[in-house]
Amino acid sequence: MSLTPPPLRSGSVPATRVAAAGMGGAQPHFWGRVSLLLSASFMVPCCSDSNSPAGGSSGTGMSGSGATKSGSGGGGPVDINVSVLERNKHPSRDGNYLQPLLTKAKVGAKTGGMALDTGFKATFTGSTWASPLYVDQGPGGKGAYFIVTNDNDVFALDETDGHLAWPKPFNIGPAPQSAGPPGHCGPPYHVGILSTPVIDPKLGPDGFATIYVAGAIANANGYIDRHEVHALSVNDGTERNGWPVNVSAIQAAASTAAGITNFHAAASNQRSALSLVNGVLYVAYGGHVGDCDTYHGWVVAIDVANPSKTGAWITGGQGEAIWAAGGMVSDGNGVIAVTSNSTVGTAIHADSEEVVRVTGMGTLTRTNANFFYPSDWLRHLDANDLDFGSSSPVLLSVPGATPANLLAAATKAGTFYLLDPANLGGMDGYTAKLTIADDGMQIRTTLAAYTSTSGAHVILEANAAHCPGGTRQAIASISVAAGAPPVPSIAWCAPTQDNGAPIATTSDGKNDAIVWFMNHGTLAGVDGDTGMPVVTATGTCPGVREWTSPIAVKGHIVVGAMDKLCSWSVH
Repeated sequence: MSLTPPPLRSGSVPATRVAAAGMGGAQPHFWGRVSLLLSASFMVPCCSDSNSPAGGSSGTGMSGSGATKSGSGGGGPVDINVSVLERNKHPSRDGNYLQPLLTKAKVGAKTGGMALDTGFKATFTGSTWASPLYVDQGPGGKGAYFIVTNDNDVFALDETDGHLAWPKPFNIGPAPQSAGPPGHCGPPYHVGILSTPVIDPKLGPDGFATIYVAGAIANANGYIDRHEVHALSVNDGTERNGWPVNVSAIQAAASTAAGITNFHAAASNQRSALSLVNGVLYVAYGGHVGDCDTYHGWVVAIDVANPSKTGAWITGGQGEAIWAAGGMVSDGNGVIAVTSNSTVGTAIHADSEEVVRVTGMGTLTRTNANFFYPSDWLRHLDANDLDFGSSSPVLLSVPGATPANLLAAATKAGTFYLLDPANLGGMDGYTAKLTIADDGMQIRTTLAAYTSTSGAHVILEANAAHCPGGTRQAIASISVAAGAPPVPSIAWCAPTQDNGAPIATTSDGKNDAIVWFMNHGTLAGVDGDTGMPVVTATGTCPGVREWTSPIAVKGHIVVGAMDKLCSWSVH
């Protein structure tokens, strides 16, 4: 089966599922802690937004208590914490940022407006495929950005001018030059750290937060020997006691327990952003571009308080990668992943092309409430490599809808689904369905969501999109109207030339909604209600990888490129 070019994939092998050593079972359901705009379990007490690059903070340090205020949109609290601790800001992966300084009037002003911050020179060696993160109380108590590279380096960069905030970058080990020897499929570049890390705001023994990073380690020949997860202090990059964790050893043991005899660490790829839920770190794996060797989709679980306690869920069929860059979502009850195609084809559904909830230390309770897959999984999606898992899902809330809490996901073939996360529904048990693009390899992106004055929206990038004005390659906004069931429709499209990953900002949780995305090295902002251009920021940033989302911090939009971070703000 043909696969997508450069950005890496994930995958899986014959039918089995395993929970390795650990407690297993479902965690309590905490949907009330998550809305379109907030998961309180990941909040850090801190100040309101500041336009100063350094920002300043009234916060006193990190904790898990959160910082919120009541919001007018989405029916839930609004996140006023400036730290960005995981991909797309929240466990819902909504990519929704409260930015009082980024109003439509200010960013679109003819005098001033959004411009590249030329005094911010945050450079690093190597290349990044990840989105940056930000901690308001970072090294020495100052704000800092964190970025990882495929050369296996972790950088902390000062928020004021971008200088290195650690004594030196932390290197987790030699980066593989490629997945395997010549003739072996996979990317022809270093495959070290490819995913976006996650930061735990809980204070470590040194009084600072912890950043968790996953990457591949090379053998003496420069190929993948094993996969590891590291835990570092955000203060200086010091490794926490008990880490790193050898994930490949966990996978090998789980494979043996499942009767799988052909596990190869080099066939696994870790592209999907990391998740931290109720003290459990979840790390997803799949395979490489080209579907190398025999691989599986994995969700590996690590108890961060006791990293010797681990578990793993393995997909039941070969292939079935969990690879989308935006990562898995969480409503507080484990994680929800989306898998890709089987690489061998089978008439009996295992775990390909499905949305699946994994809880505890890597456990799937196999009932219809915990997985969904479309009835065309075999003859259409599997048969044509049209991965459901080519895009990351998003959670959102639509007050007045039945159900009001929703999960949105899209297949590569152009079908958009709304699901009930409390009851995913089994085969074809979707809440709503909409064709948003032509059939084929059209959608490979990271979904985001926001609420504006016109209601709830899901945003994504799509090729051959069914846009109202005829635009074909576009950032598309799908309006989700309240109803029983809710009704999705394409509200607007904004043209783009890139396989981008949009985010959204509002000034108060509902007003001044702006959708931001990278377009051929340029930062674009469009009206979240209409899709009309608000601003094309001055200054360019070449080398931003596809599916890399920017972040919004203290009035700045920041994105990771080949060897630098680029920042724009109102000037």
